[in-house]
Amino acid sequence: MGIKMKIFRKSTVAAVLCIILVLTAAGCSNKNNGGKETSGDAIKATEGAESTSNESAAARTVNTVMGDIEVPADPQRVVVNWYLGDVFSLGLNVVGYFGWEHEAMPFYDKLVSTTKIENWEPEDVMKLEPDLIITYSEEDFSKFNKIAPVLVIPESNITSLERLKVIGEATGHTAQAEAVVQNFETKLAEAKEKLQSKEYKDKTFSVNEDWGSGSYGVYYETESRGGTLLYKYLGLQKPDKLEKLVKETGEGREGLSYEVAADYFGDYMIWFRPYDAVEDVPSEYEKTQIWKTIPAVQEGKVVTIPGNMSGLFYYSDAASLTAQLDYILGKLIALTQAQ
Repeated sequence: MGIKMKIFRKSTVAAVLCIILVLTAAGCSNKNNGGKETSGDAIKATEGAESTSNESAAARTVNTVMGDIEVPADPQRVVVNWYLGDVFSLGLNVVGYFGWEHEAMPFYDKLVSTTKIENWEPEDVMKLEPDLIITYSEEDFSKFNKIAPVLVIPESNITSLERLKVIGEATGHTAQAEAVVQNFETKLAEAKEKLQSKEYKDKTFSVNEDWGSGSYGVYYETESRGGTLLYKYLGLQKPDKLEKLVKETGEGREGLSYEVAADYFGDYMIWFRPYDAVEDVPSEYEKTQIWKTIPAVQEGKVVTIPGNMSGLFYYSDAASLTAQLDYILGKLIALTQAQ
């Protein structure tokens, strides 16, 4: 049930403002600029009233969608809501998280070494004694700000890579953020070059998941399940009919009946089997007569994602995107080599 609930949460996030982080030195009012902020780095560590080499004693003033907050220069006990991959990529000490976990996630070993918060309520968060809470929800600010500083970064109007950099700068982990982003961008450039070969050039790609005829049918995805990677970062094209449907309905993901789903498939399909399947066996839709008539199936252009790998495609942080890229590119190359 957890995966279904979170899939729909993104569209309900009220925050639509882009976070802007401007950190100014404590004790320095920038009077050399008439009281206005001087240009420079988006985030700067503040210094205490007395000079000190102990960075952990300093703090940063962060201007967020919720106003200015004081963030520890070197947070030691971080609690996070949803942005799991970001905080683990930065090497922050996470004492608790609220989100879905799965063994296929690239940071799963770090997840199991910390505390899963079952109830996202002040009582449970307070027990972990955090010195910083990181979340996507503006509602969390008033809910938890008496426990620790709450860094709110709405999902809207910010990319996964930008968000990682923002959290990195706010927590004093800029170098770690840059390294993760650079690794992804290097692999992304290499992947784009490979996808320019004749096997993929001008081909369309669809991302689909079988939920069963008695449920949602076949879902199309444009952000979840690797859609962000394929369309936003790799720049791959949706089938024309799917592109038109998304524009007309404004829905980036939706269920299609078994009878019409095939009309929206691409030349290549990223095909997800049910995430909760006990064994990796063909899904219900794969057993229909329609499945055999699909061009991508007939031509061997289906990248099948077994249920035990669904967790890899759940989040869209930089670490997850990098692992998704490695996985899908490897599968695509394997398909073309087998032809």
